[in-house]
Amino acid sequence: MAVRIGMTSLTRHVVRLARRYSDVSGDLRYVVSSLTSERKRVPHWYMYDTRGSELFEEIARKSSTYNLWQHEYTLLQTHMKDIMSAMSSPATLVELGSGASSKTRPVIEAMIERQGALTYVPVDIAKDYIEEVSRELEREYSALKVEPFGGLFMDGLRHVAGRPEPKLLLFLGNSIGNVPIDEQVDMMKEIRTYLKAQDRFVLGLDLNTDRESVMKVYHTGDRRPWLENIIDRLNRDFDGNIDKMKFEPTTDFVQNPAEGDTPSYVERYLKNTAMQRVHLRKLGLDIDFPAGERLYLSDGPNYSCKFSEHQARRLAEKSNFAVEGLFANQEAKFCLVCLAPK
Repeated sequence: MAVRIGMTSLTRHVVRLARRYSDVSGDLRYVVSSLTSERKRVPHWYMYDTRGSELFEEIARKSSTYNLWQHEYTLLQTHMKDIMSAMSSPATLVELGSGASSKTRPVIEAMIERQGALTYVPVDIAKDYIEEVSRELEREYSALKVEPFGGLFMDGLRHVAGRPEPKLLLFLGNSIGNVPIDEQVDMMKEIRTYLKAQDRFVLGLDLNTDRESVMKVYHTGDRRPWLENIIDRLNRDFDGNIDKMKFEPTTDFVQNPAEGDTPSYVERYLKNTAMQRVHLRKLGLDIDFPAGERLYLSDGPNYSCKFSEHQARRLAEKSNFAVEGLFANQEAKFCLVCLAPK
């Protein structure tokens, strides 16, 4: 018999799900709790299974409107020596949300040139995907040892925190902007607790707050297969019958003052165009999606934040980091921020 679930509080909801679906992994139970909450959503990390990671990498590399990859790659090529100048050698390279590691290559090459050999620890939720990428990297660079960690960011960071050698930690692709706004400082503070004075932390941040150009990025058809993969994954994981053709990708942009501490952000969701009752056979669970209901693609209000330089510096300051360098591209649409633990 299918069970219909109503939302009271998220915490009690997750506990009930844990009891009822004890054979489902904790990560997937969280996905179920998100789908059955009052504000239906899928967590941002859920989009990045192997297929989702491959599709997003293709968008990042080939899109005519999404230029973040090119901006960040160029900045890393140009400024890696500046970033490494304050670090002792040899150092270990750690990357949160590494994906295909395609932008990481200038960092790998600069560090190998400086210290002769390098250990690289990519951390990503798509375990199988980064293991394959790691094998490719080791074939490409004979002086490189790759130790992939498949899991959540903080679990990966705890995994390497006890190593005595200096660490260069990368968090690229404006990934901090995908973290719920009210959790970003707390996350940065937690990252700080795992770093020593000898370590450095490099953030990649999107500075593009122009509404027209931001909306243009998200209104292109090249993202449709990536978004549809989210529904495909839900159907695979839960033996569901969600009709992806009834969902329309939709974007809103919330613009905040550049001189304030709260960044502007993109709100992204799939809008259901016709009533459908979804059956998740693996759970014996029905979920109603009325016409017009939104399936949000983030835990918080923000799908992707767009920062001002002031907001980037305030984020570092609130998190007990010192800004050692801020490197923006010529159009001031993207920047790398090199942070030193205070």
